[in-house]
Amino acid sequence: MGRFVDKFKLPTDDKIALLASTLEKNSKEEKRERIYASTKEVLRILAMGSLLTINMIAPGTALLWKEIDQERKRREDNEWKKFNLYYLRRTIKRLEKQKLVEITEKDKEKIVKITINGKQKIVKYSLENLKISKPRTWDKKWRVVIWDVPCSSDYLRKIFRESLNRLGFLMIQKSVFLYPYPCYNEILFLREYYAIGAEVIFLVVEKIENDASYKEYFGLI
Repeated sequence: MGRFVDKFKLPTDDKIALLASTLEKNSKEEKRERIYASTKEVLRILAMGSLLTINMIAPGTALLWKEIDQERKRREDNEWKKFNLYYLRRTIKRLEKQKLVEITEKDKEKIVKITINGKQKIVKYSLENLKISKPRTWDKKWRVVIWDVPCSSDYLRKIFRESLNRLGFLMIQKSVFLYPYPCYNEILFLREYYAIGAEVIFLVVEKIENDASYKEYFGLI
């Protein structure tokens, strides 16, 4: 699905930061050493608004923290200190060449900032990592997504259907998809990102006729 990202609008910076925080939760579940500064990790931290200056990754120099409170300094120090500086410098250089970050100057301090391309990369990661958390017990309510994207938008219809399928929805009729667990936020994200809010209806229903086969499909019986 990542190949579709560039064709759609970019969320606001606040939403980008929220997406990045979601990626943070996912990254904490990964059982690996945090030494190599991967593209995903560096962009995630920058997208959340964390400050990174050239001084922070240059050997033998210290960061001049200006207009930043001590608590934020401590948090951001911890974010970057988990990486090996050699690998972090290499990653920053590579991301700059790929135009995912840029180096700007403020108050004679060179600052690493995420670019629009980098933000698009965060959205791509978020789309790929989007998943629905399953509660321990089912609340016996069905989530129904009904959508009516114009036939002229076959491309959009295709990728929205792919998104629902990947999340585990069951198509019960053409353009009608079913899921048993809370998923409004995930549908809201897709609906806003693809700019199809008017074409998508989200329903929570307590009863569907002849739903035994649906319960069996989702392992509820």
